[in-house]
Amino acid sequence: MVSPSGTGHPSARRYTPLRIGVGALTVGALLVGGGAVGCSRAEQRVTAVTPVPAPTTSTPEEDCRQLVDYWARAVIQNNRWSGLDWEQKGFSIDQHTIHEQIVAAARDEQRAHGTGAALRLIDRQAREQCTVRHGAMGGGNH
Repeated sequence: MVSPSGTGHPSARRYTPLRIGVGALTVGALLVGGGAVGCSRAEQRVTAVTPVPAPTTSTPEEDCRQLVDYWARAVIQNNRWSGLDWEQKGFSIDQHTIHEQIVAAARDEQRAHGTGAALRLIDRQAREQCTVRHGAMGGGNH
């Protein structure tokens, strides 16, 4: 038997536009009507509410510290994404300057005392530099 689409494949007959439309209307009616059998409207409204988490706030200094710390660690640990440029990493120019200074110091520390010491230096210097520079959100000296 040849299907309406002319392909001859049985599944081509099963999904006609009418059947697709009826299926879509059924799903839509269930979503709009609640679809819950035996529940009152109040119960349906309660279950439809999605909790929204409270917004978190952080200071520019903390944002800077987290960003610089993350990417400096990635460089020292040879992360495959550590080669992105400063804009792709999300740095301001001032944050990029801090990052480059910390990475240079951490490489020296890594050669002298190992990776663990370098990572501790990154934590310490990222916190200090980002605090002193108030988040380093500026665009550098132009």
